Amino acid sequence: MGTEEQKKKYLPLFCTDNFKAGTLAVMEPRITFDPGSLFTTAVREEDEYVINGEKCYTPLGGSTDLFLIFAATARGAGYPGVDGFIVEKGTGGLTVKEREKNMGLKALETNELTLQECRIPKENRLGGDRRADFQKLINYCRIGLAAMAVGVARASLEYARDYAKEREAFGEPIASRQAIAFMLAEMAIEIDATRLMTWEAAWKMDRGENVTREAYLTKRYAADMVMKVTDWGVQILGGHGYIREHPVELWLRNGRGFATLEGTVMI
Repeated sequence: MGTEEQKKKYLPLFCTDNFKAGTLAVMEPRITFDPGSLFTTAVREEDEYVINGEKCYTPLGGSTDLFLIFAATARGAGYPGVDGFIVEKGTGGLTVKEREKNMGLKALETNELTLQECRIPKENRLGGDRRADFQKLINYCRIGLAAMAVGVARASLEYARDYAKEREAFGEPIASRQAIAFMLAEMAIEIDATRLMTWEAAWKMDRGENVTREAYLTKRYAADMVMKVTDWGVQILGGHGYIREHPVELWLRNGRGFATLEGTVMI
């Protein structure tokens, strides 16, 4: 969604043999966070934009040289009032805080950011005068998060299923017990339902349709599904599910994040 000048300047940086980190900052550290009503603001002053606010859950925030920060340019206007701004590391007013200590997603560094009178050239607004379609970006994000949730849930189901077939109690595999068998069956149903919802939303998006409704519903359903499935994965393993010799506790902690994350998958 960038201008031709922005594409020529920045995209080649990510097309080399070496990994270069870039990141996106959407989420804010407030209970009432809503991507369509951001408290981070960007105000135009002559040939510059002045950005003020706070961000959290910024992936690779401490490792990146390039930030795409979303801020409100018209408070109260919803998604059309939100713009993206390209901010390079070291820009005055941008402070990256230490790595956040999260319950899950331990492999992904996330950081808080503060922006105080952070000034950038007007040319750094994503899309320039044409602007970027923030709602469309959020739709992509939500469908991507739903797909990731399906993957985490499937991992938990398959591990718990195989464990239940091998673990014996009272002379037979616990998978033959009706309570366990019904849990595994419902886990499989929920995963397949979410996968189909995700596929349909992605298909409509690829066709150029407006998928705002489908993306939101799919992401919300996926967030609930992955919590249920990964929790049951731990339950099926019993006491073994609570120790780190088995990965189901990891998937439960990671799965809990899908209800919180919004924007992380865009990178």
